[in-house]
Amino acid sequence: MAARKSEYKGLQDDSDLSDSEFTPLYDENDELDQRTTQETKGWNLFRDVPVKKETGSMASTEWVETSIKFLKVLAYIIVFILVLGSAVLAKGTLLFMTSQLKKDRQIPHCNRALALDKQFITVLSLEERITWLWAIIIVFSLPEFGIFLRSVRICFFKSAKKPSKGVFFVAFLIETLHTIGLAILVLLILPELDVVKGAMLMNALCIMPGILNIFSRDSSHPRYYIIMMLDILSASAQITAFVVWPLLDGTSVLWTIPVACIFISLTWWENFVANPDRNSTVITIYLSDLRNELKKTRYYTYRFLPIWKIILFMICIMVAMEIQGDDSKSFFSWALTAFTERLYYVHEVQAILEDNLVDLDRTLIEGSFRLEASPIASLWVAVIQMAAAYICFTCSKLACKILIQQFSFTFALSLVGPVMVNVLIYMCGLRNANPCAFHNTIPDYLSYIIPPVYYLQNYIGREMTWIWLLWLASQAWITIHTWTPKCERLAATDKLFAKPWYSGLLIDQSLLLNRTKDDDADIAVEDILDLKDNASITSSILEPKDVKPSDNIPRIYICATMWHETKEEMMGFLKSVLRLDEDQSARRVAQKYLGIIDPDYYELEAHIYLDDAYEVSDHSAEDSQVNRFVKCLVDTIDEAASEVHLTNVRLRPPKKYPTPYGGRLVWTLPGKNKIICHLKDKSKIRHKKRWSQVMYMYYLLGHRLMDLPLTVDRKEVIAENSYLLALDGDIDFKPSAVTLLIDLMKKDKNLGAACGRIHPVGSGFMAWYQVFEYAIGHWLQKATEHMIGCVLCSPGCFSLFRGKALMDDNVMRKYTLTSSEARHYVQYDQGEDRWLCTLLLQRGYRVEYSAASDSYTHCPERFDEFFNQRRRWVPSTMANIFDLLADAKHTVNANDNISMLYIAYQIMLMFGTVLGPGTIFLMMIGAINAITGMSNMNALILNAVPVLTFIIVCMTCKSDIQLKFANIITCLYAMIMMFVIVGIALQIVEDGWLAPTSLFFVATFGLFFVTGALHPQEISCLLYLGIYYITIPSMYMLLIIYSLCNLNNVSWGTREVAVKKTLKDMELEKKAAEAAKTKMENQSIMSWFGKSEEQSGSVEFSISGLFRCLCCTNPKDHKEDLHLLKISNALEKMEKRLDSLGAPTELPESRNRRRSSMGIRNDTLSMLPEYEDSEVSVEIPREERDDLINPFWIEDPNLQKGEVDFLTTAETEFWKDLIDAYLRPIDENKEEQERIKTDLKNLRDNMVFAFLMLNALFVVVIFILQSNQDQLHIKWPFGQKIAIAYNRNRNLVEIEREFLMLEPIGSVFIIFFGLVMIIQFIGMLFHRMGTLMHLLSTTQLNWNFTKKQNEMSSEKLFEKRAVEIAKDLQKLNVDDLEKRGVDESTVSRRKTLHNLERARDTKHSVVNLDANFKRRLTILQNNDSAALKRLPSLGGDAATRRATLRALMTRRDSVIAEKRRSQIQTDSTAEYLYDEPLVDLNAVGAGRSSMAFMNKGYEPALDSDEEATPPPRRSTVRFRDRESYM
Repeated sequence: MAARKSEYKGLQDDSDLSDSEFTPLYDENDELDQRTTQETKGWNLFRDVPVKKETGSMASTEWVETSIKFLKVLAYIIVFILVLGSAVLAKGTLLFMTSQLKKDRQIPHCNRALALDKQFITVLSLEERITWLWAIIIVFSLPEFGIFLRSVRICFFKSAKKPSKGVFFVAFLIETLHTIGLAILVLLILPELDVVKGAMLMNALCIMPGILNIFSRDSSHPRYYIIMMLDILSASAQITAFVVWPLLDGTSVLWTIPVACIFISLTWWENFVANPDRNSTVITIYLSDLRNELKKTRYYTYRFLPIWKIILFMICIMVAMEIQGDDSKSFFSWALTAFTERLYYVHEVQAILEDNLVDLDRTLIEGSFRLEASPIASLWVAVIQMAAAYICFTCSKLACKILIQQFSFTFALSLVGPVMVNVLIYMCGLRNANPCAFHNTIPDYLSYIIPPVYYLQNYIGREMTWIWLLWLASQAWITIHTWTPKCERLAATDKLFAKPWYSGLLIDQSLLLNRTKDDDADIAVEDILDLKDNASITSSILEPKDVKPSDNIPRIYICATMWHETKEEMMGFLKSVLRLDEDQSARRVAQKYLGIIDPDYYELEAHIYLDDAYEVSDHSAEDSQVNRFVKCLVDTIDEAASEVHLTNVRLRPPKKYPTPYGGRLVWTLPGKNKIICHLKDKSKIRHKKRWSQVMYMYYLLGHRLMDLPLTVDRKEVIAENSYLLALDGDIDFKPSAVTLLIDLMKKDKNLGAACGRIHPVGSGFMAWYQVFEYAIGHWLQKATEHMIGCVLCSPGCFSLFRGKALMDDNVMRKYTLTSSEARHYVQYDQGEDRWLCTLLLQRGYRVEYSAASDSYTHCPERFDEFFNQRRRWVPSTMANIFDLLADAKHTVNANDNISMLYIAYQIMLMFGTVLGPGTIFLMMIGAINAITGMSNMNALILNAVPVLTFIIVCMTCKSDIQLKFANIITCLYAMIMMFVIVGIALQIVEDGWLAPTSLFFVATFGLFFVTGALHPQEISCLLYLGIYYITIPSMYMLLIIYSLCNLNNVSWGTREVAVKKTLKDMELEKKAAEAAKTKMENQSIMSWFGKSEEQSGSVEFSISGLFRCLCCTNPKDHKEDLHLLKISNALEKMEKRLDSLGAPTELPESRNRRRSSMGIRNDTLSMLPEYEDSEVSVEIPREERDDLINPFWIEDPNLQKGEVDFLTTAETEFWKDLIDAYLRPIDENKEEQERIKTDLKNLRDNMVFAFLMLNALFVVVIFILQSNQDQLHIKWPFGQKIAIAYNRNRNLVEIEREFLMLEPIGSVFIIFFGLVMIIQFIGMLFHRMGTLMHLLSTTQLNWNFTKKQNEMSSEKLFEKRAVEIAKDLQKLNVDDLEKRGVDESTVSRRKTLHNLERARDTKHSVVNLDANFKRRLTILQNNDSAALKRLPSLGGDAATRRATLRALMTRRDSVIAEKRRSQIQTDSTAEYLYDEPLVDLNAVGAGRSSMAFMNKGYEPALDSDEEATPPPRRSTVRFRDRESYM
């Protein structure tokens, strides 16, 4: 039993990889026959040290990182200024508006235009006050109207849950009370207070959140009683606003302050209700459930509530007017006349000083004037207020999304009150001292309500404004949660704010109190380390949500498909995986040994599915051995590890597993993660990429997840956080590229797939063309799809899929469909990644694109290889888009992110694709006409010759001939395009820059250059614009023709290599040759009697198989048959060799010698060919083999001498069942193959006919219109030519205008392509902004001036740099410790011999990353300054490094102490990965052992702290005795 625990079950504790510092990556005794004593000889001490290569994804991007840091600093400053400034402006303009609502208020008037030695006042008329009432209702209504439109859009284009009557009533009641409270505050209270008091009162609107805080605190918090006391004090401080000024002032209206404060604060109750737990009261649980229902149904209810709130606010205005003694009907009757020109009265007054020398009174004396009023002043103020409030809301969202919330959001909004009060005091002081202070800015008859005193101390003391400090402090305490945000990067607005909008009247309070508390629990370190919980789940009382925090940890499964990759391509892929392993190890080590909670932590496991991995053995035709690509992979992985870790690394030889589908190789990487290479035998399991994807989907999501003994709730969460990283075998990427895609997944739970920016790698003209093509495709097309709908294709070379989305109905199961119709081969097998995305979209999932996630893939470098690749892509793309458009109604209903407008956009693009060849054809006609002066008809005929010839060649000739012909035409068209660019330049000079051609040319290339400038890291792609331009005819006309004419060719077309023939293949070739020989002899005999009917022609051709024409016929000369005869003679020689190997002369029907465990399935399909012993083979005894015990390939010395292990019984059964259900090799039924071949040909013929007819009709129509452009044209209004001539005979000056004509072809280009370009350019701009936000959110600034004071401690610095410190401490390159690295000193100072001698004495024992971390940590305890200096992550200067080291050691000691305490308290039931299972594991997979079903697929990487002695490793197993396995 103990031995079985070490077998592979995913990310489990592997005993041979404990954390022991003395466990190397390989055994010193491994391969003793290959490791001789020469390794320590002096003559062999010279080294080849790996060096860092800055290519591909590892190219230096220091300038980019520096630029992004600089932009983030700017973002801190600019967003802070915008949030603070706009909030102050919005609140100041609101108080200005409310100041004009008080009836009979005397306002000091500027005397500059009247009499400088006199004083004047004015009183606002009812008309003036009505304009300000309308301004206030506009300010109130704009955000409400915005949320109304958003709710309507979501309900119509997405989905919203309908609320129950009770839930709707609660929402209706709360919003009604909130509106009434706002109306009381704005219409009654604020006009009765001076503006300073009004600004202060706005900090006393948090009473309900303050009370709810008292009842929602966690009683288990160590400082619970202190927090509770502060909550009570803050609520009490808020309550003081109810009575202070009503008692002091005595105005009856002010007694409505308590009502306004309570009603207004009710709307924020949702954010201050605690999440329920086991100790929650019934009321808390009810309120929490009510809040969740309100949130789910919010957009449905807010299709109605905003309109009701606007109507209610109008009613409140009319009530307020009646209270003030005004006619409420005048609010509507005077609405229009109030905004027209009108006059207001100014009265002369004399100021009288009262006895207390403080108050002033004014006596009206003689003289009144009528002056002109500003009719729309109120509307301008309203516009300023609305713009400021919206800017504040937008910038606040930005601050939260890019993780600068503390400084640029919370701190900025907390300063609004103090800044506003001080600004108002200053402005009121100026206005009070000089009524003309704002003469040129604000109309003279408008002013704030100025405090009625001269001295500030009297205002603070007598007016009790000092109490505002209590309100400000209590508001800061109630909103203290905004100082500790925990949301992920780029979080959705619905997650950032309890209600995803703002209040236009109370912008700062609504944002602070609406900001969610982010109560999601952090994943504790102990949960990450062992993912265990001591509590048993076998209790009869189970909560429906028994999800553990550790279930939310992202689990990344790398799923790479390989076939015939080169060593260079494998190197790029393996280095990427090893970098990801290093990154994951650093994050795990930082949490394990340093106690750091890393929000970006993830678990990792890599899988490689290598197609067609076997070939016939050189030893025996009955045995299989791995092919050269498997051997290349085995040989490459050590080299890749050495380049990543910059030291010579040799991994432990892979563990080998026989499997029902072939075999498996398992490597353990330095970071303790695994690479599992699945070797597929195409005689046992279906090959090709789609079936490899089916393999890993069902294995990882089916067997490894659904078979776990967990509750459904936990499986749901695990599936939601399990991601399949689909890769090609030649991909190259950084760990950050994966992290950015995970950010998108965390942001949106409806996201099913995400892809990054793919960069093609290669050399030559075709590679350069693809560099620009990929750039434009990503910059414009993918970005636009992302913004206005969904990305239609997440490429299989680098994409992240959510496990839960793949497991949904009609996705994973439908993906297993075997192609049975012609269109299936095109849609399913030729573009499997696009079809998978189509299935996700049709199920309602979103697919997104992240431009910041970069990866590099090798692209075709030869013309024929490129055309063959696109021959697969073009038809599959069109087939999947047609499938999506045909089912558009269902897709729009199911997918909230796809609308009919998006469908219309895709229809436009599809029309452009289908009619693209015709458009290019017309363009070439126009180019030839413009360059040579040839007539349009002659140009059409000249251009039609090569196109029609190419179509005939594509329909009749072989692929290689088609490609050669396409290559020739491409070169010809490239030359013509060079003439075109010259012709366009000459035409621009002739017609001017305002001509249609000039404008379109400038707009197109200008768009490309602006787009490139907005992608500074990729702007070099514009260098290949010329190549892209000259190949437009080939890529948009010839390539489409080639793809459709070869629709019946469903072969892969790329990476084709010569495959070693099997015994069966050679036998079939031999039979074919014999049949040909017999046929030739029969034909010869018949020719003697004159009965031979075979004829051939000197000229022979056929069109689409419809008819065949033979010209100059003559008898067939049988040259082909003679050639086959030669092949037959050569095969006769092979037969002797086959006989010597024990091959029979005929396919066997006798008993089998080769035994396979596949036989237990009792299948009837053909397996590997079986052969009986020949006479020769009897003399050579052959070992009996079982493919699941001792297959021949497992003893291949090229696979290194690693361990041999076996799958569990449960996993073996799973693979057999899966193969039986979906992956059994397709039986080669000749009749079925002929039917499919015929159907594919018919499909090809139909598609080609439809395609040619559509384009022909399009060309004919446009050509006829072009021929009649004199009658059918549009006069272009710009760039006309004017000719002035004097007619002597008539004595007249004649002026002639010659207009430029916009002909039909130009109209089509400008209207169609111009519209598409505008849509894509706008989409690109918005996507660029989103990408910049994503980059800013992932960028951390370590500069001192970006940190607050409490973050300057060594502990804070250490926590910020913990992962980087872990990376430095764990690195395998120990040259910094042993001082034997590459000597970089000058040649004259280089001590070469000393270094070599030191290398002689150094034992070569590279250990894993975890052990190296502990080793360096032990060395650092000595506080060696030289060692510290070599670790840049500790800090820049010596003092910082020492302080960070002290914090590191302190944290390490505390983690060790905590771990010892937890080990003492460990319960014996905690031996299971998730919990004690609900079922008896021994009864699940009866067979080999009780551990057969314990699939620990989700255990973290091997990080157990128990230093158990590993069991001895088994050497290579060689099976000789069959009876030992009976």
